[in-house]
Order: sequence, then C-alpha cells, then structure tokens
Amino acid sequence: SPSTPAQMCPGVSEAPELYSRGFLTIEQITMLPPPAIMNYIFLLLCLCGLVGNGLVLWFFGFSIKRSPFSVYFLHLASADVGYLFSKAVFSILNTGGFLGPFADYVRAVSRIVGLCMVLTGVSLLPAISSERCLSVVFPTWYWRRRPKRLSAVVCSLLWALSLLVTCVHNYFCVFLGRQASGAGCTHMDAFLGILLFLVFCPLMVLPCLALILHVECRARRRQRSAKLNHVILAVVSVFLVSSIYLGIDWFLFWVFQIPAPFPEYVTDLCLCINSCAKPVVYFLAGRDKSQRLWEPLRVVFQRALRDGAEPGEAGGGTPNTVTLEMQCPSGNAS
Repeated sequence: SPSTPAQMCPGVSEAPELYSRGFLTIEQITMLPPPAIMNYIFLLLCLCGLVGNGLVLWFFGFSIKRSPFSVYFLHLASADVGYLFSKAVFSILNTGGFLGPFADYVRAVSRIVGLCMVLTGVSLLPAISSERCLSVVFPTWYWRRRPKRLSAVVCSLLWALSLLVTCVHNYFCVFLGRQASGAGCTHMDAFLGILLFLVFCPLMVLPCLALILHVECRARRRQRSAKLNHVILAVVSVFLVSSIYLGIDWFLFWVFQIPAPFPEYVTDLCLCINSCAKPVVYFLAGRDKSQRLWEPLRVVFQRALRDGAEPGEAGGGTPNTVTLEMQCPSGNAS
C-alpha cells in the first residue's frame, strides 16, 4: 500500500525512488550514500577486472584456436568488460564529485549499459552449462547434430534479448517513471527478477547438477574429468554466491514488501566481484601445478578449455585428449 513505505522509512519523501529500484538500480538512491572509500574500492576492482577480462578477450579471440565453448567465454568476457567499464566511469564521476546535467547523463547511461551487460552475462551462463551438459551426456548425438555456428547464433540472440529487455526497462523506469505512478517500472522490476532468479538460475543449475552426476559415474571408471567442466561449475558457483544479496533484496521486497535490506553498494560490489573473478577461475583451472616456473598465459587459458574427447571420438570411450590447437608438452595419452 502507499502508506507502507512511509511507515518503514519515516522522514523519507522520496520513498518511491527506493522502491522503484527492485534488485538492479536505475535511479540514484540518496537515502544511503556509499562511503567515500567504496568509490575507490569499486575503481580498483574495475581496473583489475578490466585487465583480466581484457587478457581473456585477447587470448580467446586472437591467440587460441576457436572452439564452441571459447566463443561463449569470449562473449562472457565482453559482457564483463562492458559492465566493469560502465561501473568504472560511474565511480570516477563519484570520486571526482562531478555534478551537472552532463555528469548526470553519463551516470544514467552507465547504469543502463551496466544493466544490459549484467543481463547478457547472466543469460550466457545457462547456454554454456546446457550445451556442455549435452556434449558430455550425449556426446555422439551432440557432435553429429550440432550446427557449426550454434555458439555464435546463440550469443547473438542473447545479446539482442538483453538489449531489448534493457530498452523496455529503461522506457518504463526512466522515461515513464516520473510521469506515471511507477506501476510500469514495478512490473518490469518484477519481470527482471523472475527472469534472473526463476528462469536463468534453474537453467544454469540443473545442467550443472546433471553434469556432476555424470562425471561422478564416470569417475568410477577412473576417467579424468575435463578441465572445462571445472571451469563451468566454478563460474556458475561464483555467480550464485555473488548474487545471494541480489536475490535476497528482490525476494524480500516482492514477497514481504520489505525494502532493500542491503545498501545499493553491497549488491554492486557483488556484481563487480562476479565479473572480476572469471579470469581468476580460468587461470586456476588451467595452471599446471607440476610446473615450477610460470607458464605463458596463452598455455594456461588454453588448458582451461580442455574438452575431454575429440569430436570424432565422442562415442568411442577414448581417453581424454585436447581439442585445442596446442597440447601440453607432457601430453595426456592415457
């Protein structure tokens, strides 16, 4: 009811600003301004994440032979770079205390771009986990029936979907939000929450569970699990852990009408950590513990995409081989 926000947030005349944010903020919340140190933390995280994801873009895009899954990770890194860049611009404006119409316009654009990048990154995770599950559980069918450009087509469709949803959300929450009662923005926030937490999350978790069960069954035959499985499971786990605060925010508001219990910068910090963590996951999964000296990052990232069996050997039960351009010097023939 309209009186509930006033009771929960006494003395706040701009209560609809707080409630219109849902779980991803479009409007600036002035009720709980972040500490000044948070802007520097955001800026440091964004710079580190931009360097890491930039290396991923370079190696996956130009230095490593393309594979169906490297295309997904390439687009995932692109979405993370876009989000981190928009967040870095926002942090720079806040750190420098820039005011005025132009600074406000840049802030608004940064928020819109960030929302689009977050949606794209989250939508790519179900596609990655689902396709990997199919390739492992039904390898013969997958490698014989899969269209060659499926990864590129799926990524293009997901980018288009994210752009469309972002434009519609921006239309209702920004252009019409100040003219109407805000019902359209409220419905869009509810739709975004359902899309992220009730559609995308199950679609990424269920294939991962099937993949884990299949790998456990194969482990009884002493077959080594592909590193790509570890990468996908780790990336999905990082997102689920980092989105806990985001999900709690959304769930408490839409189910119990309780305003966001966490400050805006807490949920934004989780999103930044999620975007910065992926290059670290690739590095940890791809590094060879037996190597005392540092290996080239190209070799490490390449090893992280190790994919089990060659396409032609999908149904033959052959030992793991590397489907990429270059194998480890030691080789894994058994």
